[in-house]
Amino acid sequence: MFDLSRRTSRLVLGIPFTALLFAACNSSPQPAVASSAPPQAAVASSAAALTTMNALIYFENDQSNLSDSAKAILEEKVAIFRANPEMRIEILGYASEPGTEHYNFALGGRRAEAAQTYLVGRGIHKDRIEIVTRGKGELVVEGPGEVAAAQNRRDEFKLLIGSGYLVQPKAKSKTY
Repeated sequence: MFDLSRRTSRLVLGIPFTALLFAACNSSPQPAVASSAPPQAAVASSAAALTTMNALIYFENDQSNLSDSAKAILEEKVAIFRANPEMRIEILGYASEPGTEHYNFALGGRRAEAAQTYLVGRGIHKDRIEIVTRGKGELVVEGPGEVAAAQNRRDEFKLLIGSGYLVQPKAKSKTY
């Protein structure tokens, strides 16, 4: 014989289970799981810091002293150094074509040393900065003329060690 009460009790007990199952499959948004990826703002800030660290400085003909514009660029690098204590860089000094290979090699070295000396003078530990001279090797613009020479008289900055992304220093608040 067919027992209706037993079947009804299964149906009654099955309804809450089915409702629970549908609730679990609900497509409503769930709380976000923590991601290991940096937030968008941190990525943008890191890109800005990297751009600052990659900025070149330029020199006058046959000179290794720093111009005011070179000092301003180095000052921005100081702030990035302070915000990223694990960061290390390499400064590569270059010269333009005129001059002997030996002279240009020495001039490139003096240019890299000038940038290093400035950074160390602003409190960045010397161990965090390596210097290399390239002389007139790896010209950015080849050929004679002041335009080409001006682009080749430079220091380049190469990031050696940094975290997954650089930290941009906090903006200073203005007081009035």
